[in-house]
Amino acid sequence: MTPLLAVDGGGTSCRFALIWEGQRLEHEGPGANLTSDFDGAVAALWEGLEALSAKAGVRLDVLAEVPTYLGLAGMIKPELGSRLADAIPLARLRVQEDRPAAVVGALGLRRGVVAGLGTGSFVARQSAGGMAFVGGHGLVLGDDASGAWMGRSLLRQSLRASEGMCDATELTREVIDTFGGASEIILYAQAARPVDFARLAPMVVAAAEAEDAVAVALLQDGAAYIERALLVLGWRAGEAFCLLGGVANAYAGYLGVEIQASLVEPEGRALDGALVLAERFAAEVTA
Repeated sequence: MTPLLAVDGGGTSCRFALIWEGQRLEHEGPGANLTSDFDGAVAALWEGLEALSAKAGVRLDVLAEVPTYLGLAGMIKPELGSRLADAIPLARLRVQEDRPAAVVGALGLRRGVVAGLGTGSFVARQSAGGMAFVGGHGLVLGDDASGAWMGRSLLRQSLRASEGMCDATELTREVIDTFGGASEIILYAQAARPVDFARLAPMVVAAAEAEDAVAVALLQDGAAYIERALLVLGWRAGEAFCLLGGVANAYAGYLGVEIQASLVEPEGRALDGALVLAERFAAEVTA
């Protein structure tokens, strides 16, 4: 097997895979977002490369010659890729955003749509014409239906409920009590990163299962966004539809009947897709 190195780098965690001497070696480390924390992303990649080097029993300078594909969150312009290439010791490197690897991992060669709903979010359609995307712009300007969006929305609704602007529920009261009041929520939100907001998403999911009105309304809003994105991308009933990410399955029961009927299990993980893209890149640079 041709040596390959691939990384699926999300905001919450980075997953590494190395094909070396017929083995597939993996490692998981801290998240990497080139836009929100470039230095942190570089540190996470160094940590992962060193871990793989140790597992494979090969020096880093040897590993640096392996064709490498990095799919990284926050890769929004080519300049970031060039800056990253100067910061890490990889001679044959392709850097892209993290969405294509997730699509290829989930769908393989199939036509279909993927909704990636983790810390951030995106919806993508793969067809004969390539890939088209909706979302993935970060929490400030988007990431609707994501874990971070869910957590931030929970805090907003809890503050509104505490002021009488909407009905309080068991969930909003729990949030106020957990944080110790509105002022503490505000202080938390000022310093919170998307991953910090996303840590609150399980509260919403659990409360929705208990039919809490605020939690149910949030999942309904997120599902409506997903459905709108499917229409914009040209999805058709019966076309494969995959849900990916930590909060994705929470939306399944809130989607339309035709969409639910089209749900399929992903063929693999985003890391599998990153390896496929690494293999394609290797074929280009070794041709």
